[in-house]
Amino acid sequence: MTQNPWPYRVDGELGRIEFPTYRVCQQGITLYDTAREIFPPLGCWERYETRGFKELALMYGVTEQSYPKTARWLNRLRHQEGATGATTLWASVVREGKQLEAAFERTTTAILHQAGFDETGQPLTSTLVGRQEGKVIPPEQVKAAIDACSFEGDERAEVEQNPVRYELLTETVNISIDDVVVKQQKRHRTRQEDEDDPLTEEGRHYVHQTVAHLQQQDRTYCITGQGVLTVLRILLAYLLKNGLLRFRLQFFVDGQKTLHAAILRAFSWFRNVGMILDWYHLEDKCKRQLSLAMKGATPRNRVLEDLSPLLWSGRVASAIHLLRNVPGSDIKNPDAIRDLIGYFERNRAYIPCYEVRRRLGLRNSSNRGEKMNDLLVSHRQKHKGMSWSVSGSSALAALEALKQNGEYQHWFEYHTIELQQAA
Repeated sequence: MTQNPWPYRVDGELGRIEFPTYRVCQQGITLYDTAREIFPPLGCWERYETRGFKELALMYGVTEQSYPKTARWLNRLRHQEGATGATTLWASVVREGKQLEAAFERTTTAILHQAGFDETGQPLTSTLVGRQEGKVIPPEQVKAAIDACSFEGDERAEVEQNPVRYELLTETVNISIDDVVVKQQKRHRTRQEDEDDPLTEEGRHYVHQTVAHLQQQDRTYCITGQGVLTVLRILLAYLLKNGLLRFRLQFFVDGQKTLHAAILRAFSWFRNVGMILDWYHLEDKCKRQLSLAMKGATPRNRVLEDLSPLLWSGRVASAIHLLRNVPGSDIKNPDAIRDLIGYFERNRAYIPCYEVRRRLGLRNSSNRGEKMNDLLVSHRQKHKGMSWSVSGSSALAALEALKQNGEYQHWFEYHTIELQQAA
């Protein structure tokens, strides 16, 4: 038995430690090596990271503050000045993120195959197609809410004809899904290039993250990934794993056409699904388009004051009629008015009577999803001039999702993803 010439290196909660390992050789052939048989094999300069170290460095460190600050805090906590550097932490995050991505892919694929779906999330047989219509709020309860709104005559008739259904909360999974973008790092750039080609917003590249937030009564779960299709696959696997396809799927979205198309295509086989246009995005769209269309703030505010109550009541036809009859003398850009009318017509099926929904205690916005966007991505990766690599941004968002879902202890212990709904 001989001692290996290099020590086994460990990054732990108590600090960086090293200890000798041994091997048994016979006629120049290694028969047994404790550095590989007892402990996980390491690369040349690699260190084994303990579960305690990962909890400190990843869950309480880099997801809350910058890599340099985390390195200083971690080294001070362990009384080993300069032991673990910012670059080492970054490499650890990227490595963990890639392992997480692979684990989600394995788990998602296994669940879909077991449930009878193909790689894209489409059912392989017609028996899997969802035909249930879903439970809705009783008509008498809806009528009482409409009565409380004091609509009269044609107003009430238009509200009653609104196509968006009033779902039953206990029989619904609310899903908010949106894209978040952060600035992307440039690969290489010299000072002379910066002077010759000043950076503009048009020339800036971005890293896109898709974030989904699910809520079924008091249970929640968040998903993040590169692209809408990736997140929708994981979302379907989560619904299958937790038996949630017996409920209505209510998506809360902004006006992004590609997102709408992706959702409808992914769940084209499932009848009990609906989408609602987030009120904040609808109102913001109106403000921006009218600012482009009208001659000054006064006519713009006058039209907006008449338009907002119509949309809040879900009276899309009346809103379109209002825009078509705006005096031409007040308009500076007719194309902006036409674009807004097209936006209403395209999203007519997703604009409910927000007032009636409010009185029934139903959601009108994707604010929970927006908050999750901030928690998973924005609060750590935006502002202060920060820019990110694709792998670094994705890994950090995945680790934050792991923390928000309360799955990090299981992950660090077993390196598997359960996609299990937690209270």
